Amino acid sequence: MHMPDGILPPTQALIYIIIAAVIVIISIWQSRKSLTLKQIPIVGVLGAALFAAQMFNFPVPFGSSGHLIGTALATALVGPWVGIILLTAILIIQAFIGDGGLLALGANTLNMAIVGAFVTFLLFMIIPKKWRQKKGLYAIFAGVAGFISTISMALFAAAELAIAETSQLGLTFGWMIGLHAIIGLAEAVITTAIVFFVFKADSSLLRAAEDSLFLKATLQKDKSQPPVYHFPVWGLVTSVGVFGIMSIFGIVASTNPDGLERTLERLNISGIESGFGFFGFPDGLGWDILQMAIIMSLILVAIIAISGIVYGFQVRQYNRNKDIATEDENQNTLDELEIENNIPSTKKSEDNCFELI
Repeated sequence: MHMPDGILPPTQALIYIIIAAVIVIISIWQSRKSLTLKQIPIVGVLGAALFAAQMFNFPVPFGSSGHLIGTALATALVGPWVGIILLTAILIIQAFIGDGGLLALGANTLNMAIVGAFVTFLLFMIIPKKWRQKKGLYAIFAGVAGFISTISMALFAAAELAIAETSQLGLTFGWMIGLHAIIGLAEAVITTAIVFFVFKADSSLLRAAEDSLFLKATLQKDKSQPPVYHFPVWGLVTSVGVFGIMSIFGIVASTNPDGLERTLERLNISGIESGFGFFGFPDGLGWDILQMAIIMSLILVAIIAISGIVYGFQVRQYNRNKDIATEDENQNTLDELEIENNIPSTKKSEDNCFELI
């Protein structure tokens, strides 16, 4: 669903860039309230997994193809604000290598990141809390959100094309919704399976995910020692490798145009999907398999490495704060015992000595 350049008028594209930029900035600010320490490894690996998954297109009817978008998946696991940041980062990298236009980046971010995250969030808001606290139901609702959000993204993209007066409204909506309804079914199945897998591996992430959805989670509220979740993290790492290999070497991957590209073909509309090549800089178009494999591998490794570094700093800060809290608690306990036994407080005695000196 990556919209190329040359379809939207520059003024319309600029409006979408401004709207998307404002919401992304708000998301960065709000993400402090929607992430626990134990979720940080999941965030980095999830970003890499979604980036790899979007390179793999599966065939759908009518000569088209689709790929996992992952906005509902990210929102269900780490909340809407972090989900928006993840998808925005992925879209920016993809725009650099020619997958989606640079001027259309605002529209793509609005459609694929922001709309999908908010639709998923609104769906979970209307679900009773007792249902959200069950792993199976939560995963199913995430899948339903994946389907509905895919349709919503298609609606927004079709509306943008209609506003640009590049096509007939009815024909655009018909093709976009029809194709993306099929793609949305695959999105729902994949989202449900991954969410259930993550919660099955570590059920405590269910509570963390629910807190992230409703801005109840902060790094400071996470009282337990943060473990490294080897099973879900390495499971996601494995999925990165599988998707990456399938997409790079074309294993069972479809070369058909995706839903938006197929719609544009039917409407006889052509865009300029060239990344930096349109501006005189090299981009990903025209690279051979080896070049693409090397670049994509470096990007995926960088995403996971940055996540690990951030997690390491957070754990270090967490342990430091925990040691300070433990020292304060021990001092308070000692003071209480001294008061009970009518023994002068050690801390006060030290203070008096300093005063005498």
